[in-house]
This record gives sequence, structure tokens and C-alpha cells, in this order.
Amino acid sequence: MPEIVFHGNLEELVLGRAKPPPVWAFPRAAKDLIETLGIPHTEVARIGINGRDSDFLSPVRFEDRVEVYPHTPPRPSPWNPDGKSPRSQEVSFIADNNVAGAGKLLRLIGFDTAIDPRLDDRDICLKAIRENRVVLSRDRNLLKRRIVTYGCLLRTEDPWKQLEEVVLQYGLASLARPFSRCLHCNGILTPVRKEQILDRLLPMTRLYYDSFNACDGCGRIFWRGSHIALILKRLGPILGPYQASE
Repeated sequence: MPEIVFHGNLEELVLGRAKPPPVWAFPRAAKDLIETLGIPHTEVARIGINGRDSDFLSPVRFEDRVEVYPHTPPRPSPWNPDGKSPRSQEVSFIADNNVAGAGKLLRLIGFDTAIDPRLDDRDICLKAIRENRVVLSRDRNLLKRRIVTYGCLLRTEDPWKQLEEVVLQYGLASLARPFSRCLHCNGILTPVRKEQILDRLLPMTRLYYDSFNACDGCGRIFWRGSHIALILKRLGPILGPYQASE
């Protein structure tokens, strides 16, 4: 049987024993071998077969030793395929339904993130390709699809922890622009004069707040209410020195 060694955090993703069952036929493609053991190709940075750099199409034989290595941040993406520093306006994601909470938090810190519960897996992949987006999901089968070039399997279930994963994996902390994008529709927030929206404000909001932003997509109005301090506290450990001040 091939000897398969998963390095770093890939080992925790392996389903069952990291050893193919005896009924498998060899040779078989490295991608097939690795993904059958539970690891989507999006999580693999490098493959070595018998000490030689290989790729997903490389055949694995019965007697081979296969080593599989994870990505180190920043992970490859449409905006950063060769390690260059991205500009914030180039960063874009698509979050499937099981990580929609993380998707909204990415919008919270200013990143273009598509979320559409009407899309099935194929449509998510096609939209990601058309719009140069990274697919975010906890669904391994979605990320195993061949047409997915850029994706990230989120390991945790809590949306805030998932946000931390994405920021770390793609080196986004310095690019974050909290409170610059609409959580509801992904539109850009722009300043609006108070007198232009007085008829849309509740009496107490009119009394206590003077600075407002409007979404250029859905038209919702936003202001920096008392909840902002709590949000900034949550963002502190994630964005570090790049955290927006109140």
C-alpha cells in the first residue's frame, strides 16, 4: 500500500485511517487518493511522491510514499496567486449557506462577499469563477469539485472563529475596513447628510446621532450606535493593530 503522510493541520482532516483500503486499484491520481481520504484539493499546497515534487494528476503506485503539505498564509487566491500584496478592492469571496455568518462578518470588516441561499453548489462554483471569488465552505464535497481553483475549508463552526481563520489564511488584517460595507446586501456604505434622511430616522436617533452612512445597494441607513464598542472588542484579537478605532 502507498505510505501517505499528511503534514501540519491536514492530519486532523483525514477521515478514518490515512491508508487506502486494500480494494483500491493502483496507480491512481494523487487528487483522487487525497480527496477520498477527506481532504479537498483546495487545502493542499504541495505534493511529494518518493521525494519528488508532484501534482494532483501525478499517478500514485502501490509502493509509493506520498507526502501532502498544507498552505502557509497567505493562501493562493485570484488576487494573490503569486504572493504579491493584494489591494483591498480586489479581495472577494463567496460563502455558501453553511458559513453565511462568516460571510456577513467579512462584509462587516469591508470585504466583498457574495451570499445567496438560492445558489446550489454548481452555481456557487460558476459564480466564483466568473467573479474571481474564493469559495468559503465547511462542505468538503463542494471544495472537491474540479472547477474550484480557489477555496478554503473552514475548520470551526463559530462565525467569529471562522472570520479569524479567513483573515489569517489570506493575510487580510491590514486590508480590513470595518463598517464600510452593508451586511445585508454587500453594497458600499457612503456618508450621507443627516438633513437628507431625517424622515427615515426614529426620534431618539435624530436626537443622539449626527453621522450616517447609506448603502449604495439597498439604501439602508447606518450609524455608529452603542453596539459599535462591542463589535470593536470582538474584532480586536482578529485584526490586532489594524483594528479600526471607534
